[in-house]
Amino acid sequence: MNQNYSLELEDRDLLIGLKQNDEYVFTLIYRKYWSVLMRLAAPFVEDTDTCQEIVQEIFVGLYRKRSQINIKVSFSSYLYVSLRNTIRNHIRHRTIYNKHMGVIKRLYSPMANDVEQFVNRTELERQIMVCLNGMPAKYRQVYLLYNQGRCPLKQVAFVLNRPVDTVEKQFRKAVGMLREHLTFFRENGGRQAS
Repeated sequence: MNQNYSLELEDRDLLIGLKQNDEYVFTLIYRKYWSVLMRLAAPFVEDTDTCQEIVQEIFVGLYRKRSQINIKVSFSSYLYVSLRNTIRNHIRHRTIYNKHMGVIKRLYSPMANDVEQFVNRTELERQIMVCLNGMPAKYRQVYLLYNQGRCPLKQVAFVLNRPVDTVEKQFRKAVGMLREHLTFFRENGGRQAS
């Protein structure tokens, strides 16, 4: 492609140039979409460095598969879907990492002097897991992503591809079920809720 082209090239022209391994076209794509993708990613990512890494990952993937790329939608739609999927993967990985770090911190933190407190906390955690395992999967997913992944509900909605108001209702329902389960457990002297 001619290097006199500007950022105003049509998506189909960019795709053709990309498939032909035209470095200049790749540079145009990078310039055209970098800041747009950064703005779209920012609300869902915790810091600018991570946001840049995610957007960079999109471009690295695009560059690697440039010659065999087959886009059936618009080029911009392809990039937006790639961004959404990359953010979802990032959030999932971060959630799993945070969960494992929480387990490690509990295992290696100094135990309380009071054995009874430790036993009570362990039983409380077990009862929470019993309740979570018994609730519908959609409520459990929202609760775990929000509490263990430390994700705001807006981000949880994005990851699960659900409307924010639906996720808020599901979270309230999960908390209500937990509260009810734990209240029953406490009022019955620590006997298992049926």
